[in-house]
Amino acid sequence: MPLLNMLKGVTGEFEINRVVGALGSLSYVVAANGFEFYQVVVKGAAFDITSYCLAFPAGLGVAVGSIAGAVALKDRSVATARVTSAAADTADATNTANADKP
Repeated sequence: MPLLNMLKGVTGEFEINRVVGALGSLSYVVAANGFEFYQVVVKGAAFDITSYCLAFPAGLGVAVGSIAGAVALKDRSVATARVTSAAADTADATNTANADKP
């Protein structure tokens, strides 16, 4: 399923940061609307469209933005580690080849 591919990292496997972030964002969407429903329908409070439209996207932005930042930082660190490892392997191969020369 293509939507599940977004939860996979550079290794092709599911990553905990992405999965927890997606579940957290989904729970925010469900819970925020559920609490608003409870306030309006069950408790009989007036629905304030202005405060809802200001608060909901801001909270969702924080939820999505924080997980996106964490995943981007992790992916960048993995890429840096791979480059460093490849450079070290190349240096080892060069040193080994030079050590074999008389």
